[in-house]
Amino acid sequence: MESRQDGTPGTVDTRRREKAMAVNPVSVNSLVSLLRGAIVYALLPQGSHEKAINSFAGPYVAYADRFINCEQQYAWRMYLRATHFNPQKPNELQLLNGNLTATKGFDDNCWAKVYLDIRNNNQWKENAFVFEFKDKACTTLRTNLPGPANIFFGKGNGERKPCVIPPGVHKADQEPVDWTFPKFPVMPYGHYKFRLNSNANEIILCLQVECHIIPKLK
Repeated sequence: MESRQDGTPGTVDTRRREKAMAVNPVSVNSLVSLLRGAIVYALLPQGSHEKAINSFAGPYVAYADRFINCEQQYAWRMYLRATHFNPQKPNELQLLNGNLTATKGFDDNCWAKVYLDIRNNNQWKENAFVFEFKDKACTTLRTNLPGPANIFFGKGNGERKPCVIPPGVHKADQEPVDWTFPKFPVMPYGHYKFRLNSNANEIILCLQVECHIIPKLK
């Protein structure tokens, strides 16, 4: 795998952010509880809490900086690039080019783990969030990342029961991509490194994306 890099004292805002991100790793339920808390605060009347909470988490836009294969060779490899994200036009989708190349299929017999590293003070805080899915990895991918999944695998595959993604070369050619996670309408803002591992009887993929999650303008 890629060599890993390594997450300010000060204001109440900063301490609150550090406390929220210090759990390593957290379960899906813990993260959901965290996000629910952010939603509750966001729905409260405007007041002294608003700046602190909204500076940490809320509705968001996600965009990708670069795509990285883990060093070890696995059955799935990605050769992708995305157009530059324009912060002056945050609702303009990036265009995705390249392919995912797979020598083995991917289905609901696989499990999956997602790791999120957070960039802070010019260092990576590794595994700040960890999501573990013990089965149904294909359906989980479809449900949580429908934008990229529909580009590469087509909507039809997601409607199959059981969910199956066959081996082959899955291409993107100037495709607008929405990186939204629909199951998580609120996310903590930050600079992340997203890593997806999946396994059936052996690890078949290890893919990484360096990305940002920023506030969504009203």
